[in-house]
Amino acid sequence: MKRRQRESVRDGKGDRDRISDLPDCVLLHIMAFLDTRYAVQTCVLSKRWKDLWKHLTNLSLHSDDFRNLRIFNKFVSCILSSRDGSISVHDIDFVHDGCTSIRLLNRVTKYAASHNIQELTINTELNLKQDFELPHSILSCRSLTYLDLSIENNSARDVKLPKSLELPALKCLYLTFVTFSTSDNGCAEPFSKCKVLNTLAIELCSLQNDAKLLCINNSNLSSLTFGTSYAKEESYKVSLCTPKLSSLTTNGYPVHEISSTCNLPFLEEGNILFNYFDDFPKSGSLLIGWLKVFANVTRMRLSSRALKIINDLSNHGSMSIQPPCFVKMKSLTVEMYSYAHLPTDEVRKTVECLLQNSPLTIDGVINI
Repeated sequence: MKRRQRESVRDGKGDRDRISDLPDCVLLHIMAFLDTRYAVQTCVLSKRWKDLWKHLTNLSLHSDDFRNLRIFNKFVSCILSSRDGSISVHDIDFVHDGCTSIRLLNRVTKYAASHNIQELTINTELNLKQDFELPHSILSCRSLTYLDLSIENNSARDVKLPKSLELPALKCLYLTFVTFSTSDNGCAEPFSKCKVLNTLAIELCSLQNDAKLLCINNSNLSSLTFGTSYAKEESYKVSLCTPKLSSLTTNGYPVHEISSTCNLPFLEEGNILFNYFDDFPKSGSLLIGWLKVFANVTRMRLSSRALKIINDLSNHGSMSIQPPCFVKMKSLTVEMYSYAHLPTDEVRKTVECLLQNSPLTIDGVINI
């Protein structure tokens, strides 16, 4: 068997290894699809492979590939110190199950920033004794185009972002479990200097000192998503100044009140995908606010929970605040699930109530 395996990689005209004869760029491209742990293991194949991994531009560092976190931490440190430092890094995917040391996290982010990183994913936990800020170098990195930060904190301290992110090349930003620093006026406005930002997702994030206003001011932003997982999650108002926004989504619990300083004239897709709600009067008020922001939407999607809130509003005579006239709406999709407990006639009645001021008729509604 071993003999057949050896012969399978030879050309039959000698002992030449056809794979090893491939150019470095081809081999590195193949190795980029491997977790870095397995890419490094190729160094034992032959002298040809000994230092090849040191030229990798994609680093996939996942702790679940290792027997324990101590070995993983040692491996990450070894990779960063042994890799060819003259070569830029295209992307780092750092996933650490369990608590990461601040020292290791800082080392990874500083290494990324100093090697012209383009795409960075950090998914880990911290156990903080005091508030923590990521190194300034990574939050002002001029080469960074994609950033995904999910840093869960197991204490009452905050993982803080600066008042303003200075990332001139950033196009996609995903934030989970972080705290936005606020100005003296109690407002957080972190994204205005990210001039080419296109996609933004915010989940389970808070404001410094329990401030109550998050301003999303960005003239280029196209897609925005809010995610919440807890009914008692810290609530704050969200004010949009995003004239080019084409997609807006909220999911989870209805928590944040929203408004817009512009009419969102290019809004094509709006999704209200509430999964739960506890406090009906508050949920109803928040939902009406989201519907008003969606006034110019072309396509809207509602979860059955969101439709249930609208149904409760109409049944309680609370629709004195009329739903907006969706003047551009071409389709409404309602995702119906059994747990919504809404019979067909109630669904129809609720949709008619929602569309009472709109040109779209109930015949244009799709139930899933």
